[in-house]
Amino acid sequence: MKTLIPTLAAVSLALAATFAQAQMTPGGPGMGPVHEGIRAAYEACKDKPERRACMTEHYCAKSPDPTKCQAQAKERQARMAQRVEQRQKMHEACNGKRGEELTTCLRGQHQALRNQHLDERQKAHEACSGKRGEELGKCLGEQRQKFGPRGPQMRG
Repeated sequence: MKTLIPTLAAVSLALAATFAQAQMTPGGPGMGPVHEGIRAAYEACKDKPERRACMTEHYCAKSPDPTKCQAQAKERQARMAQRVEQRQKMHEACNGKRGEELTTCLRGQHQALRNQHLDERQKAHEACSGKRGEELGKCLGEQRQKFGPRGPQMRG
């Protein structure tokens, strides 16, 4: 009895580890069609100089609505370019600083950007006060267009 319990525990842990490893293996049973499409596009474009454009074209060619896929890819690319530009401005503002001073400066720049976004959101909600339901959603969408689309709300 003294050896049975540790043996059963060891076997169950080994079995659990095996199943966990099988789930984490790339290309395994948990990989969905999106990941397979991206992987196929990556493999087809890995030696091309314009890899991102090639991958987008390759991935969207297999989608049910290629024009919508291309439009979403362009929007995503524009948002990413905007974020890169914002980061670059933040780093330029902290130019010449090192170590803890750089960290503090970047943190302050990030906080200022966050405060700006919160102010824009507050203004949008004030402009739509008194509206409820679908009317509120429509109003907030219009306000969002004023300030420029950002983040997950643009996902389809």
